[in-house]
Amino acid sequence: MDTKEKMVAESRLFIRLGLLSFIGFLFYYAHLFFGVMNDVVLFRTLAITFLLATVPLPIIAMNNKKLFPELSPSGKTVLTVMTGLLLLHHFLMTFIFVMFLKGEAML
Repeated sequence: MDTKEKMVAESRLFIRLGLLSFIGFLFYYAHLFFGVMNDVVLFRTLAITFLLATVPLPIIAMNNKKLFPELSPSGKTVLTVMTGLLLLHHFLMTFIFVMFLKGEAML
């Protein structure tokens, strides 16, 4: 695989994982406020899946200098910080879902 194909593949992977992470963001709050799932095993599995999909985002953003070549250095820093915050959010929400919630809505 040449450099350009690899760069495009990593960009696509980053964007797909980012979209999956934002779907996870919607899942966390939809279940937290509305209790959309009654099966405890299924919603815990989904929470862990969304966390695992978010783990590579900060790694890709930090280690790949050619990810989005049009971004300025400050834009790349913001991208890295935002993906780190998204990972922290998903980690905390997964921790709450797996340890404390029993499958019902909080509110």
